[in-house]
Amino acid sequence: MIGGLVARHAITVVRAPLVDDGRGNKARDWANAAETPSPGWAVDAGATLDDTTNRDGASTEYTLRGPLTADVLATDRVRLFGDLYLIDGAVLRQPGVSPATSHTIIRLIRWEG
Repeated sequence: MIGGLVARHAITVVRAPLVDDGRGNKARDWANAAETPSPGWAVDAGATLDDTTNRDGASTEYTLRGPLTADVLATDRVRLFGDLYLIDGAVLRQPGVSPATSHTIIRLIRWEG
């Protein structure tokens, strides 16, 4: 796990339960999602992108590195600095030569507009 002053941020993992959607399928029930604090994350600013061709909007991205054993799934959402983000892609587990160099990596994205 990344330690010290680098991993000083806490995120909130937002996980919605799977429920029957009434048509035999499973769907996430975001209205009843549980929010769980997760400390020990390093936050790196990613890209921002304005999309004025298809819509008047912008995206914001972050890359987070945290504990190897963090309870986070690709289907979760993450609250960071008060804003809700989607996890973009897979949750990566990066083993290192020691616990100090082992971590989880997630990429967040948020669209506005």
